[in-house]
Amino acid sequence: MDRKKNEQLVPLARQLRKEMTKEERRLWYDFLRSYPIRFYRQKILGRYIADFYCAKAKLIIELDGSQHYEIRNRERDALRTEYLHGYDIAVLRIPNNAVFSNFEGVCTYIDHMVQERFEARKNNPSAPDGGTSPCTGEAIRKREMKTVEIYTDGACSGNPGPGGWGAILVYNGVEKELSGGEARTTNNRMELTAVIQALLALKESCVVELYSDSKYVIDALEKGWAWGWRRKGWIKSDKKPALNPDLWTMLLDLTQQHEMHYHWVKGHADNAYNNRCDALAVAEREKFA
Repeated sequence: MDRKKNEQLVPLARQLRKEMTKEERRLWYDFLRSYPIRFYRQKILGRYIADFYCAKAKLIIELDGSQHYEIRNRERDALRTEYLHGYDIAVLRIPNNAVFSNFEGVCTYIDHMVQERFEARKNNPSAPDGGTSPCTGEAIRKREMKTVEIYTDGACSGNPGPGGWGAILVYNGVEKELSGGEARTTNNRMELTAVIQALLALKESCVVELYSDSKYVIDALEKGWAWGWRRKGWIKSDKKPALNPDLWTMLLDLTQQHEMHYHWVKGHADNAYNNRCDALAVAEREKFA
């Protein structure tokens, strides 16, 4: 990596350590600082500074605010990720709001990814990133798992514009509602975020029955399209770039922790849970209108 760039970034990295965001402070002091496999904060890697870096797993954690979802910044993040992949470093991008809304889920997700990469590198140090098989459930230890129904929906005005998402988890007759939104986003990003946040809420590996009226989400997961985009560097079969690679990366990683079953439902029809998710998403969207 570029040593001259490193030297130029030293003062900035030092300043960023002193001026951590509230989300970075929460994740660092309540989880990463005492994690068994060492993490570094504001680590200089070539021409970039990573929020958090685990050298043994070659894994970066980036906490992203809403500005990262703007087109120009997504392009910059994609170039940064591509550069780091050249050094066999994987990047986990986690939305800022997830740190406080679902801290335990975020920690579980990070732990899963660290252990997966650490074990893969320990067994085969020259191996590329693992975790790209679309075969759900095969990597999960065979044991009795809870079956959880998850219903999700997203809403957006303007596309891009203000948006919201809603999710309902149902287990053994108990329901849990989740929702959130962003000032500037797209409908597909809200659909993906709803599923991500719902899976983050699970504290253990489960059999997940996922219901969504988004064919973008259901088809890409059930038919394996998203796994193909990932293998091809987020390029679709028509040679066009696959949108939202940051969210798809996180979602694909999360699905590997569970046995997933996918169900498309017709929107605004007779599915009460789907209609409730729509109401949650719209209510969150209106907060930013």
